[in-house]
Parts: sequence; structure tokens; C-alpha cells
Amino acid sequence: MIDIILNGRLASAEAAGVEVEILNAQAPETLPLSETDLCSLMLNLVDNAVAAASAPGIERARIRLELRVKGSFFVFTCENTCAAGEAQKKDGQGLGLKIVEGVVARYDCLMEMERAAGMYRVTVAIPTE
Repeated sequence: MIDIILNGRLASAEAAGVEVEILNAQAPETLPLSETDLCSLMLNLVDNAVAAASAPGIERARIRLELRVKGSFFVFTCENTCAAGEAQKKDGQGLGLKIVEGVVARYDCLMEMERAAGMYRVTVAIPTE
């Protein structure tokens, strides 16, 4: 399922000139999330990453995804290049990130966001049980 979710988006990112790297492509057979929520979470994070990485002024547009099982969690990390010092949207977060936060809260996931030196990273740890 995860392959299907990501393949189309990553192909369009590469077509837009964004370098895509996938590390440790591991995933459990099943997750407690509904297919709809899993799609919402992953696609919103990847769409945000593609938009930020392909924005004007980005010298080397890159997205790095890491999917791995760590203990009793499936950990999905999405990292992308972004404009240095890029300000948050005027109205605060975009709708995509709010959707992600809703999924995270609904399934007791953990989420961490980090921004440094032209890179933005979101990591979501989804309980596997």
C-alpha cells in the first residue's frame, strides 16, 4: 500500500527536477491506521516537501524519505530542502500539516518537526500495535 501511495507523487517530484532518495524502505505488514488516514498522512507530508523543495531559489532540490520499523513503531521521516529562513504561512500552518496532526493525534503517534540550514524534516512514529 505504501508503495502505491508514494510512487506517483515521487515520480512527479522527479519530473519537476527534485532529487528523490528513499532509505531503509521497511514497513510492517499492517498498521492500525485506516488506508485513508495513512494516505492523508504520507501524501500531505510528501506534497509539502515537493512544494518546498521545488520553490524558486532552491539550488539543489532534494527529498529524502526514510521508512523503517524501530521497536514497536513504524517511523516515517520526510526531509526536504527549503528556502533558508522561509517564513511560515500568513495564516499559520497549511491545511496539509493540520490534517497530518489530526491523524497523529487520532492514533497516538509521535511527531517531530525540525528546521535547520535550508532543510526541513518531519518524523512520524506510528505504533504498530
